[in-house]
Amino acid sequence: MHLPKRNHTVVVPNFFGEGKNLEAWQLGWQQDEKVEAKSSVSKKIFHYFVEDMARNMIFFYLGDGNFYGIHAEECPTPVFRFKKEQGVCTYDQLGDQDTQDYENGEVLYMIPCDKSVWDTVKIDGKSLEEVLQNSYIVNIS
Repeated sequence: MHLPKRNHTVVVPNFFGEGKNLEAWQLGWQQDEKVEAKSSVSKKIFHYFVEDMARNMIFFYLGDGNFYGIHAEECPTPVFRFKKEQGVCTYDQLGDQDTQDYENGEVLYMIPCDKSVWDTVKIDGKSLEEVLQNSYIVNIS
C-alpha cells in the first residue's frame, strides 16, 4: 500500500512532552481508521465508529486547544469538553479522564437517540468534518 508523505510541520510544540511535538500528519483520521471503516470520507468513518459501532471518541481540537469527548455508548449521547487538568505538557491536561467522565466536563450537547451526532454537533461554529480534520484523535474505544 502506498502511503502519502507525512507533513512534519509542528502544529503544537511539546504536545506530548519536552521535544515531543504534535505534527500536521497526526491530525484527522489516520490510515488504520480509514482501512477499518473502509472509507476515506470523514462522515463515513465517523458513522462507522461512533454511530454504527457506538465507540466513544476523544479528540484534541487545534482550533481552541481543548479536548472533547463523545460518549457514544449512551443514549442520549453526550458531547462534551473535558475540564483541563494540571499538566506539564498539553497532552497531560487530559489526565486520566475518559468519556464516562462527561459529567465532570462541560456538556455541550445531549444528542437524542433518533438524531445524528454528525449532523447536529458544531464546535466553534464549525461542522464536525472541519473540526476533526484539525484535531488529533486521541482515542476511539
